[in-house]
Amino acid sequence: MAICAAVLCAAFVDPAEAQWIGRTAPHTGSVEVSGGALWSNGFDLGDSTAEETRNINSGTGPFGLFSTSSRLAPAPGGVGRLSVYVTRDLAIEAGVEYARPQIRTRVSDDAEGADAVTATERIARYVFNGSVVWHLPPLTFAGGKGVPFVLGGGGYLRELHEGNELLETGREYHAGAGLKYWFGDSRQRLGLRADVQISMRKGGVNFGTTRRAVPTGSLSLAYLF
Repeated sequence: MAICAAVLCAAFVDPAEAQWIGRTAPHTGSVEVSGGALWSNGFDLGDSTAEETRNINSGTGPFGLFSTSSRLAPAPGGVGRLSVYVTRDLAIEAGVEYARPQIRTRVSDDAEGADAVTATERIARYVFNGSVVWHLPPLTFAGGKGVPFVLGGGGYLRELHEGNELLETGREYHAGAGLKYWFGDSRQRLGLRADVQISMRKGGVNFGTTRRAVPTGSLSLAYLF
């Protein structure tokens, strides 16, 4: 009788579910936490010219004092995420990112002939976001330990200038893809998470109204409860 019951149970197990990191988890209500290193690309902030009104009989149009060209440099940082599984494949995720990129401004074309110089300022950047994460069990490999996923969402951008004297805020929307790899056998729920994203940002430290596309990447340790 016991043998028959075991055979019947095996017949009705979903093979894809059985291969998901070697266990029936994650399931509705499972929680996953992850944290690790983040890298975000830089972008040009634009050029400008400091001008003043010319004296009478000294020509037409404004007089250029000097020109500036600014760029936000690429920067490493940190990221933390908390995910709750709505189904075995779908999770809702909240995340926070932190980085300290540098603004580099080159001052040139001085009207009095001064040498060009580069001024720098470091800012503190926080991104608070939410995402929908869709795992792709049909694409799993290594016995279900490797699980690809795609994600998308949006968030709030908060950037503080050096000395915390000026705060600038903005919005961001992102989409990307990644991979989770779970270690050990069915009793282990520790893994690595890697992903790449494109973050569309408006506001923050931005000298114009242009929406910026910022590539990002992260590598984290993950644990599934």
